[in-house]
Amino acid sequence: MLMSTILSVGLKGALMLSIIGAGAVPVPETPDTMILPEIPKNYKHSPFNPDIPVPVVPAPPDSTFPFNGTIVARDGSIKKLAPHELSLSNPEIRARSTVHRPGVGYFAGFNMGTYTASGGCMTQNDWVNALRKMKSFENPHFKFTVVKVFTTSQCGCLNNALNAARQVGGIKIWAGIWATPYATYQSDKNEVGNQIRGPNGNLIAGVSVGSEELFRGTLNAATLSGYIWDVKGMIQNSYGKTNIPVGTSDGIAPLLNGANQAVIDASDVIMSTDYPYYGGVRIDAALKAFQRDWWTLGAKMNGKPLIVGETGWPSAGQTQGQAIATISKAKQYWKSCACWMRSTRHPFFWFEIFDEYWKSGGVAETRLGISWGWSAAQKYDLRC
Repeated sequence: MLMSTILSVGLKGALMLSIIGAGAVPVPETPDTMILPEIPKNYKHSPFNPDIPVPVVPAPPDSTFPFNGTIVARDGSIKKLAPHELSLSNPEIRARSTVHRPGVGYFAGFNMGTYTASGGCMTQNDWVNALRKMKSFENPHFKFTVVKVFTTSQCGCLNNALNAARQVGGIKIWAGIWATPYATYQSDKNEVGNQIRGPNGNLIAGVSVGSEELFRGTLNAATLSGYIWDVKGMIQNSYGKTNIPVGTSDGIAPLLNGANQAVIDASDVIMSTDYPYYGGVRIDAALKAFQRDWWTLGAKMNGKPLIVGETGWPSAGQTQGQAIATISKAKQYWKSCACWMRSTRHPFFWFEIFDEYWKSGGVAETRLGISWGWSAAQKYDLRC
C-alpha cells in the first residue's frame, strides 16, 4: 500500500476548483514550516492471503451483445461484427467494445478482508456478523453503505459477501479482482461474471481490477489497462451492466507517472491509496498531506471520479518518522480525514473495519481496524 508522497508545491485554490468542480473546498497553501522532508517508502503487506488456494472458476456462458453488432472503438472507429463474433471469447469485443463511463456518487465504506483473525476463510455467517457489526458503527454523521473486497473467488468471498449484504440490507459490495498471477485474475474475473448474472448482481457497486499493481511492480501499465478493458467489456457490453464502474486501486506516485496514463484512460474510476502514517507524517500535518495528494491526482483525472480506495491510521505499531501509532492518533486522523471527505462529498473506503491479526509485516499491519474484531467494541467514536 502506498505511503503518502508529500509534495512540496501546493495547487492554488482557484486551480483546484476548476479541476475538481464547484462545491469543493479549496485547500490553502501549506506554510513552509509544515512541509516535512520526504520519508523513504515502507511497503505495507498485501491484504490478499497467498497461503489459501484460489479455485479455478469456469467462465460464465457467453451472451450476445444487446445491440446489432456495430461496435464503436475507443479511437472512434466503427466496426461491424458478424453474429458469431459477438462473443466474450472474441478479443475484439473485449478490447474494442463500446465505451461506457458510469458515474459514482458520495458514499462512506470500509475495506474488508475475507479472512478470520487466524487467516482462515470467513464463512457466510461470519460475513453476516461482520456486516451487522459495520452497520452498528453508523451515527448521525456517517452511513456505511459499501464494502470493498480484494478477491472474489478465494474463500467464496464475493458470493458470501453478496448473500450477507442481501440479508443485512442497505449494503453493496465493491468487488476486487486480484490480478496476479494470471490464473487468479481469470478465476476472480469469471466469478465476477457469474455473480453479476446471478440474483445478487444488483448489489455489486463497482469492480476494481488489481490492487496496487503499479506500485508493487507486479503488472505494467499496458497489461493492467488491458485487464481493465477486458473486464469492462465483459460487464458493461457482454452483460449490459452499464451502470457498474470498473477501474483500479493504486498509489498516488504511480498514478501521477505519465508512463501509466493508459491505466487512467481505461478506468471509469480511479481509487487512490494514501497513508500519511507510512509516509512518516506527524498527525497534525497528516490531513494537509492527504489533501495535497488528492488535489494533485485530481488534476490528472480529466473529469473521471476519484475515490479514496484506502487510507487509515494504526492504533498500535512502530513509529514511522514523525508518525506515532496510538488509538488517540487513529481517532484524530479519522476526525480530520474522514470528516473532511464527508464535508466535501468525496467517496471513500477506510482501511479497515477490523484488525487482521494474521498479517505479517509488523504490529501496525494488524492494527488498522476501527474495531479489534467482530465481537469487540469500536476503538473510538466515528462522529465528526
